[in-house]
Amino acid sequence: MKKLLGIALAFALGASPAIALANSTLVDQGAIDGRSYHENMYKRDNCKMCHGVDAPTDYPADESCLKCHNVDKLAQKTARDGEEEWQNPHNNLHWGKEVPCVECHAEHQEKQPMCADCHTFEYPNHKK
Repeated sequence: MKKLLGIALAFALGASPAIALANSTLVDQGAIDGRSYHENMYKRDNCKMCHGVDAPTDYPADESCLKCHNVDKLAQKTARDGEEEWQNPHNNLHWGKEVPCVECHAEHQEKQPMCADCHTFEYPNHKK
């Protein structure tokens, strides 16, 4: 909110839009919806970082996610015990550790875990 007020004040005082927006992100500018924990990727109009192209038309490849996220660490972090062992979203009975990232996660929209299509177990920490 403070950034938006700062931008509005800069415009009101006649500052150029480029100066007013120089330190804001695309999320701040309302130009793109994205995850707050990925905000550093929005410092510039940088679709290439994940999508590999300037004007994406499809989801990024898993390799883009795995540049920053380690599947073994994710599987360890989301591990479950006992009978729930294979309910781990990052190492499960159906896919192992090869589950496509975009089946459960999306950067610019909410998604439900793919497992919820058939199963009823919960993922309370799922980042939609």
